[in-house]
Amino acid sequence: MTAELLDLTQSFVEDCREHLDSIEASLMDIEAAGEHQDAELVNSVFRLAHSIKGGAGMLGLDNIKTLAHKLENVLHMVRSNELTPTHEVVDVLLKGFDRLTYLVDNIHESEKLPIDVQVAQLLSISNPDAAKEGAKPEQASIEVGARGIFHVDAVSLEQAKSGGNELYLLEFDLIHDIHGKGRMPFEVLKSLTDTGRIVDCKLDFSAVGDLDAFGNSIPFYVLYATILEPKYVSGLVKLPDERVRHIDDAPEAVSVVKGDGDETFGSLTLSVAAGRGSVTLPQEITAPVLADLRAALLDGLERCPSVVLDWSGVVRCDVFFYQMLLSARASYARQGKELKVSAPLAEDLRKAGITQGFGAPEESSFLLPLA
Repeated sequence: MTAELLDLTQSFVEDCREHLDSIEASLMDIEAAGEHQDAELVNSVFRLAHSIKGGAGMLGLDNIKTLAHKLENVLHMVRSNELTPTHEVVDVLLKGFDRLTYLVDNIHESEKLPIDVQVAQLLSISNPDAAKEGAKPEQASIEVGARGIFHVDAVSLEQAKSGGNELYLLEFDLIHDIHGKGRMPFEVLKSLTDTGRIVDCKLDFSAVGDLDAFGNSIPFYVLYATILEPKYVSGLVKLPDERVRHIDDAPEAVSVVKGDGDETFGSLTLSVAAGRGSVTLPQEITAPVLADLRAALLDGLERCPSVVLDWSGVVRCDVFFYQMLLSARASYARQGKELKVSAPLAEDLRKAGITQGFGAPEESSFLLPLA
């Protein structure tokens, strides 16, 4: 984890703890009010879940983001009078926030801690169809360039666009647009919630590069819903027009994808089951196959916590294959995800790779660990 990311994570934890301390009392007051809600109180709890979701999304803390997101959806239904906060509903919210607090208190292990029970309970309230066993709701994929970076479920998309809101993709530069102007990312997120809703956000630390290709830029993407017109959004966020993208102006950037299922990339197929991805490689790794593999691995990086390559059938490859796997391994590790192989590489190819400097003879695995 980089020094910048460590500082941001610590700031995030401190901010969360400050507000989560009083969450139980607020929820009990909401339950007591029943149908006669204090709108400001409900909105404050909603904004807390919303803020935690945004901060976690920025830091790549997927478990915290997912749980906060499901809490936010239920709270949105309460504040819009679609749902009465009965004892049963508030009990589910309390258990969800309890788990969220535990994840924040154990931030560095949070991605390994289970949240399935809490998510299922919240889904049973906000989206009963998605909570059914085996149901996989469709998602909208909002893309930047050639790769999707945000996958938004139908309920969240509907809530975000309610009230006449429009969707925008804001492209900040953490170094020049935020730190360079004496601001912090969390301050930017909080200011945006005053005039709209953050659907998702993400820092792209991979764009920093390495010593051979230092980028001096850290893209910070925010998917934002607001009733404001495009000309006013640019002024609000202090970004040039070309970095405030009105999603409806680029319909080709929105597609429908499945959480699970197969996705074909030329000669290769990424199969996703229960959130886990797998790709089987052909006998010969040619330049077109490498291009297909890169596309499949990028898609797996967005959709899956782990991807397994089956390279047991590979009999011919070159140095570019090894380079690709090293780059992919670094990208997956940077986001706290796993890239593994189902079996050892053919011994002659392993020896050839070691001879070219990719790994050492004494290492038990070559390039990627066994699943």
